[in-house]
Amino acid sequence: MAKKRFFFTIVLLLILVFSLGIILGNSLSNPELKEINKIISNSELSTESYLIEQELFSGFEKNCDLSRIRLSSLSSELWQLGKLLASPTAQEDLGRYNYNFLKRKYHLMQIKTFVLYHQLKEECDPDEKVILFYFSRNDPDSLEQGKILDRIVKDFGAHVFAIERAYSSEIVFLEQYYDVSVSPSLIIDYEFKKEGLTSYDELKKLLVDENGV
Repeated sequence: MAKKRFFFTIVLLLILVFSLGIILGNSLSNPELKEINKIISNSELSTESYLIEQELFSGFEKNCDLSRIRLSSLSSELWQLGKLLASPTAQEDLGRYNYNFLKRKYHLMQIKTFVLYHQLKEECDPDEKVILFYFSRNDPDSLEQGKILDRIVKDFGAHVFAIERAYSSEIVFLEQYYDVSVSPSLIIDYEFKKEGLTSYDELKKLLVDENGV
């Protein structure tokens, strides 16, 4: 457990350092990027505020309800950004370079929030349901898996983080940690890996058996 906690701490630090570097190295002044830039900036500030808050109150009893609210807000911001990047004309509207940069940024933000939920799960709510979803574009099984996960979110309130497998070198470290080599792949509650298309019934059974819900 200590080894896993150390790994996730290192992951979080790496993401923060990398995020700072690409923010300083890239300008998002194009008018077409204003909305996305606003969401990214808000999410960055929310994340940094959350981390500072956790550090400041580390010596006190943890306010789990507040932590849930803050992380839920972060997840909502990511959902907005994901919708914008999933638009059929996103790459054309933003330009290839900006689109690829923003998508890498989006994936890093998802991984960052995934790590924060790990801390929440350990410290506050062991029944919190978190799924990391690795997919490939233009892959029928990945598309079907996404639809199944939409049902899981609706029925169980699970938190799903979707990452395009092998998209860029900056995010491959987590794939290597979980030894993800096929699409779709699911990491369920940071412990269980399912490769290939996983049915709704199988996912439901895993969640019910593990959490007793």
